[in-house]
Amino acid sequence: MSNDVDQPESSGSEHHLTSKPGSGESSGGNAVALAMFDAKLKSMADAQQQKAGRKNMWLAHHWPEHYAERCTVIGGRHVCRRCAALYPLGLLVAVLATFDIVPWPGALDPWAIWILSLPATVAYCGEAIGVIRYSAKVQVSTTLIAALAFGRALGYEFEQRWSPEFWGPICFFGLIWFMFTATGMALRKKRGQHHAHQASSQDNS
Repeated sequence: MSNDVDQPESSGSEHHLTSKPGSGESSGGNAVALAMFDAKLKSMADAQQQKAGRKNMWLAHHWPEHYAERCTVIGGRHVCRRCAALYPLGLLVAVLATFDIVPWPGALDPWAIWILSLPATVAYCGEAIGVIRYSAKVQVSTTLIAALAFGRALGYEFEQRWSPEFWGPICFFGLIWFMFTATGMALRKKRGQHHAHQASSQDNS
Protein backbone atom coordinates (compact mmCIF):
# COMPACT_ATOMS: atom_id res chain seq x y z
CA MET A 1 0.00 0.00 0.00
CA SER A 2 1.38 3.25 -0.94
CA ASN A 3 1.23 6.25 1.42
CA ASP A 4 1.70 8.70 -1.40
CA VAL A 5 -1.34 10.97 -2.00
CA ASP A 6 -1.72 12.60 -5.33
CA GLN A 7 -1.91 16.40 -4.95
CA PRO A 8 -4.75 17.97 -6.90
CA GLU A 9 -3.59 20.02 -9.77
CA SER A 10 -4.42 23.71 -9.52
CA SER A 11 -6.55 25.01 -12.32
CA GLY A 12 -5.51 28.19 -14.02
CA SER A 13 -9.11 28.99 -14.74
CA GLU A 14 -9.61 29.97 -11.12
CA HIS A 15 -7.70 33.17 -11.77
CA HIS A 16 -10.14 34.07 -14.52
CA LEU A 17 -13.25 33.36 -12.48
CA THR A 18 -12.25 35.66 -9.65
CA SER A 19 -12.12 39.41 -10.01
CA LYS A 20 -10.65 42.12 -7.92
CA PRO A 21 -13.08 43.24 -5.26
CA GLY A 22 -14.48 46.73 -5.78
CA SER A 23 -13.51 47.07 -9.46
CA GLY A 24 -17.16 47.60 -10.54
CA GLU A 25 -17.72 50.13 -7.81
CA SER A 26 -14.55 51.98 -8.84
CA SER A 27 -15.64 52.32 -12.46
CA GLY A 28 -19.09 53.47 -11.36
CA GLY A 29 -17.55 56.07 -9.07
CA ASN A 30 -15.38 57.36 -11.90
CA ALA A 31 -18.46 57.77 -14.12
CA VAL A 32 -20.25 59.76 -11.43
CA ALA A 33 -17.20 61.94 -10.88
CA LEU A 34 -16.89 62.63 -14.61
CA ALA A 35 -20.59 63.50 -14.83
CA MET A 36 -20.25 65.92 -11.92
CA PHE A 37 -17.17 67.47 -13.52
CA ASP A 38 -18.98 67.91 -16.86
CA ALA A 39 -21.94 69.49 -15.07
CA LYS A 40 -19.61 71.87 -13.25
CA LEU A 41 -17.91 72.89 -16.50
CA LYS A 42 -21.29 73.48 -18.15
CA SER A 43 -22.43 75.57 -15.18
CA MET A 44 -19.27 77.68 -15.37
CA ALA A 45 -19.68 78.13 -19.14
CA ASP A 46 -23.33 79.17 -18.72
CA ALA A 47 -22.39 81.65 -15.99
CA GLN A 48 -19.66 83.12 -18.18
CA GLN A 49 -22.09 83.41 -21.11
CA GLN A 50 -24.67 85.16 -18.92
CA LYS A 51 -22.00 87.57 -17.65
CA ALA A 52 -20.94 88.41 -21.21
CA GLY A 53 -24.60 88.78 -22.19
CA ARG A 54 -25.29 91.27 -19.39
CA LYS A 55 -22.20 93.25 -20.32
CA ASN A 56 -23.26 93.52 -23.97
CA MET A 57 -26.99 93.96 -23.31
CA TRP A 58 -26.86 97.74 -23.90
CA LEU A 59 -25.98 97.07 -27.54
CA ALA A 60 -27.43 93.64 -28.24
CA HIS A 61 -30.71 93.94 -26.28
CA HIS A 62 -30.85 90.14 -26.43
CA TRP A 63 -29.16 87.22 -24.67
CA PRO A 64 -26.31 85.38 -26.43
CA GLU A 65 -28.52 82.46 -27.51
CA HIS A 66 -30.48 84.90 -29.71
CA TYR A 67 -27.50 86.73 -31.22
CA ALA A 68 -27.51 84.77 -34.49
CA GLU A 69 -31.20 85.49 -35.07
CA ARG A 70 -31.75 88.92 -33.57
CA CYS A 71 -28.44 90.76 -33.88
CA THR A 72 -25.91 91.88 -36.42
CA VAL A 73 -22.17 92.25 -35.86
CA ILE A 74 -20.75 95.77 -36.10
CA GLY A 75 -17.13 96.39 -35.18
CA GLY A 76 -16.87 92.96 -33.61
CA ARG A 77 -19.83 93.63 -31.28
CA HIS A 78 -23.33 92.20 -31.45
CA VAL A 79 -25.87 94.97 -32.04
CA CYS A 80 -29.66 94.71 -32.02
CA ARG A 81 -30.76 94.41 -35.64
CA ARG A 82 -33.88 96.54 -35.11
CA CYS A 83 -31.92 99.36 -33.49
CA ALA A 84 -29.26 99.20 -36.19
CA ALA A 85 -31.98 99.81 -38.78
CA LEU A 86 -33.96 102.41 -36.79
CA TYR A 87 -31.54 104.91 -35.29
CA PRO A 88 -28.98 105.65 -38.02
CA LEU A 89 -31.62 106.33 -40.67
CA GLY A 90 -33.89 108.10 -38.19
CA LEU A 91 -31.13 110.45 -37.05
CA LEU A 92 -30.13 111.15 -40.64
CA VAL A 93 -33.71 112.09 -41.56
CA ALA A 94 -33.99 114.31 -38.46
CA VAL A 95 -30.74 116.14 -39.23
CA LEU A 96 -31.70 116.66 -42.87
CA ALA A 97 -35.07 118.02 -41.72
CA THR A 98 -33.29 120.86 -39.94
CA PHE A 99 -32.07 121.92 -43.41
CA ASP A 100 -35.59 121.61 -44.83
CA ILE A 101 -34.71 118.37 -46.60
CA VAL A 102 -37.68 116.15 -45.79
CA PRO A 103 -38.81 112.76 -47.17
CA TRP A 104 -42.34 114.05 -47.98
CA PRO A 105 -44.17 117.40 -48.06
CA GLY A 106 -44.86 118.86 -44.65
CA ALA A 107 -48.59 119.04 -45.46
CA LEU A 108 -48.74 115.25 -45.06
CA ASP A 109 -47.72 115.47 -41.40
CA PRO A 110 -48.62 114.28 -38.88
CA TRP A 111 -50.61 111.57 -40.67
CA ALA A 112 -47.57 110.26 -42.52
CA ILE A 113 -45.70 109.82 -39.25
CA TRP A 114 -48.50 107.81 -37.66
CA ILE A 115 -49.24 105.68 -40.73
CA LEU A 116 -45.61 104.79 -41.39
CA SER A 117 -45.26 103.63 -37.78
CA LEU A 118 -47.97 100.99 -38.24
CA PRO A 119 -46.11 98.23 -40.19
CA ALA A 120 -43.36 97.87 -37.58
CA THR A 121 -45.94 97.95 -34.80
CA VAL A 122 -48.04 95.20 -36.37
CA ALA A 123 -44.95 93.04 -37.02
CA TYR A 124 -43.60 93.49 -33.50
CA CYS A 125 -46.89 92.96 -31.67
CA GLY A 126 -47.83 89.92 -33.76
CA GLU A 127 -44.44 88.38 -33.07
CA ALA A 128 -44.63 89.24 -29.36
CA ILE A 129 -47.81 87.22 -28.83
CA GLY A 130 -46.76 84.43 -31.17
CA VAL A 131 -49.15 84.90 -34.08
CA ILE A 132 -46.44 86.08 -36.50
CA ARG A 133 -43.20 84.15 -36.99
CA TYR A 134 -40.02 86.18 -36.65
CA SER A 135 -38.35 87.16 -39.91
CA ALA A 136 -35.21 89.28 -40.13
CA LYS A 137 -36.27 90.61 -43.54
CA VAL A 138 -39.68 91.69 -42.25
CA GLN A 139 -38.11 93.22 -39.15
CA VAL A 140 -35.56 95.26 -41.08
CA SER A 141 -37.95 96.40 -43.82
CA THR A 142 -40.70 97.52 -41.42
CA THR A 143 -38.15 99.15 -39.14
CA LEU A 144 -36.67 101.16 -42.01
CA ILE A 145 -40.16 102.44 -42.81
CA ALA A 146 -40.65 103.35 -39.16
CA ALA A 147 -37.24 105.04 -39.16
CA LEU A 148 -38.52 107.55 -41.72
CA ALA A 149 -41.44 108.38 -39.42
CA PHE A 150 -39.21 108.48 -36.35
CA GLY A 151 -36.70 110.77 -38.03
CA ARG A 152 -39.37 113.12 -39.34
CA ALA A 153 -40.97 113.33 -35.89
CA LEU A 154 -37.56 113.84 -34.26
CA GLY A 155 -36.98 116.72 -36.63
CA TYR A 156 -40.00 118.45 -35.09
CA GLU A 157 -38.54 117.84 -31.64
CA PHE A 158 -35.25 119.42 -32.73
CA GLU A 159 -37.17 122.53 -33.74
CA GLN A 160 -39.42 122.68 -30.68
CA ARG A 161 -39.13 120.82 -27.39
CA TRP A 162 -42.06 118.62 -26.35
CA SER A 163 -43.36 118.57 -29.89
CA PRO A 164 -46.68 116.67 -30.16
CA GLU A 165 -45.60 115.34 -33.58
CA PHE A 166 -42.82 113.47 -31.78
CA TRP A 167 -44.18 112.62 -28.32
CA GLY A 168 -47.68 111.69 -29.50
CA PRO A 169 -46.58 108.68 -31.61
CA ILE A 170 -43.76 107.79 -29.19
CA CYS A 171 -46.12 107.51 -26.21
CA PHE A 172 -48.96 105.85 -28.13
CA PHE A 173 -46.95 103.20 -29.98
CA GLY A 174 -44.55 102.75 -27.07
CA LEU A 175 -47.48 101.86 -24.82
CA ILE A 176 -48.81 99.39 -27.38
CA TRP A 177 -45.41 97.72 -27.73
CA PHE A 178 -45.07 97.49 -23.96
CA MET A 179 -48.54 95.95 -23.53
CA PHE A 180 -47.94 93.33 -26.20
CA THR A 181 -44.50 92.55 -24.80
CA ALA A 182 -45.98 91.92 -21.35
CA THR A 183 -48.80 89.85 -22.84
CA GLY A 184 -46.36 87.77 -24.86
CA MET A 185 -44.22 87.08 -21.80
CA ALA A 186 -47.29 85.98 -19.84
CA LEU A 187 -48.41 83.69 -22.67
CA ARG A 188 -44.98 82.08 -22.99
CA LYS A 189 -44.84 81.51 -19.24
CA LYS A 190 -48.30 79.93 -19.30
CA ARG A 191 -47.36 77.67 -22.22
CA GLY A 192 -44.17 76.64 -20.42
CA GLN A 193 -46.10 75.72 -17.30
CA HIS A 194 -48.60 73.77 -19.40
CA HIS A 195 -45.85 71.78 -21.12
CA ALA A 196 -44.16 71.11 -17.77
CA HIS A 197 -47.47 69.85 -16.33
CA GLN A 198 -48.00 67.56 -19.33
CA ALA A 199 -44.47 66.16 -19.02
CA SER A 200 -44.98 65.56 -15.30
CA SER A 201 -48.29 63.79 -15.96
CA GLN A 202 -46.66 61.51 -18.54
CA ASP A 203 -43.83 60.64 -16.15
CA ASN A 204 -46.30 59.72 -13.40
CA SER A 205 -48.48 57.60 -15.67
